[in-house]
Amino acid sequence: MQLLTPPEDHLPRPLSADVVAIPTDEPEGVSDLTLLLSDDDVRQVCNIAAMVTALEHGLREEAKGPGSKLPERMNLNYGDNFLRLMPAMLPELGMMGLKFFHGSLRGGVRYVVAACGLENGEIYSLVDAAYLTAARTGATSGLATKLLSRADSSSVGLIGSGLEADTNLRAVCAVRDVTRVKVFSRSPERRRAFAERMSAALKIQVVPVETPQEACSGTDIVIVATNTGLNGPVAYKGEWLEPGQHVVAIGSTAPNLREIDEQTFLRADLVVFDVDASQVGCESGDVAALLKAHPDWSAAIPLGQVLTGQVAARTDPGTVTLFKSVGSAAQDLIAAMHVAAAAEEQGIGTRVADIATPKSF
Repeated sequence: MQLLTPPEDHLPRPLSADVVAIPTDEPEGVSDLTLLLSDDDVRQVCNIAAMVTALEHGLREEAKGPGSKLPERMNLNYGDNFLRLMPAMLPELGMMGLKFFHGSLRGGVRYVVAACGLENGEIYSLVDAAYLTAARTGATSGLATKLLSRADSSSVGLIGSGLEADTNLRAVCAVRDVTRVKVFSRSPERRRAFAERMSAALKIQVVPVETPQEACSGTDIVIVATNTGLNGPVAYKGEWLEPGQHVVAIGSTAPNLREIDEQTFLRADLVVFDVDASQVGCESGDVAALLKAHPDWSAAIPLGQVLTGQVAARTDPGTVTLFKSVGSAAQDLIAAMHVAAAAEEQGIGTRVADIATPKSF
């Protein structure tokens, strides 16, 4: 496969921190290009704070426009292996594409995002989305926290010490002036290592604690970024909620994964989902359990309505808010194009001739 270096007037479809529109005109005589980004490339250029801004703009445009199409995910299974497809068309942003990931929880999972131009059909970028998925999950949580938490929030209680605990904490710290974090995970060694690493990275006080309740007590923002295994117990209980807290829950993204209990939903004053409630109910074990016990519950609102001002995010300092996320193809495409633009600016990644030649009819 021939590697190509693009001329200055043919940079692949820039996506700056606050602009997500994609140009569709091409310079005459210049061959089309696809930018390939490895996981190392993504980690090298990823700026979660800038991704929060890109998602804020992109998801607001998606929510305002009537043309976006985000169909239900397709899930295929064979033994322990699965394949999930997440397509999207975002005409407001001039984009279409999909994310697919496959493998098994025991053997490992591979993630890929393909971002394409809606008008010209070109494949702009193919991105290894292993780290990107964690980064866009964190950035979406950061956006929700910016909209839903108290502006003076300065303390965080964190349950989890893995990759998504890392990215979610970084994103929350990007939108709020956080000075103190308490972290719990089941492994004392991992939570101590996490606290040391994030204290150095964020230049704030991150301390490990012995119980999840201790982590959440007396904090302004709670991040639940873990799961307790297939068909496991919950990691966070609604009885721990305190007035004015904002809770982020991102770990239960499959029917057999649990993270928060039903009381967390019932006791919150405002519940926001990142996608349609029917989709969350099918994909999150937490919401499935809630709807099984309370089939008439319908209190959640979509993040897009908060972004566009259709719903007031917080009307009182004592309001308890909950953001439940399962992710969306729109988030993946916006994040992938944002990272691709950053990689292009820094000369990172592999540029190849358009990997899909159009067939004429």
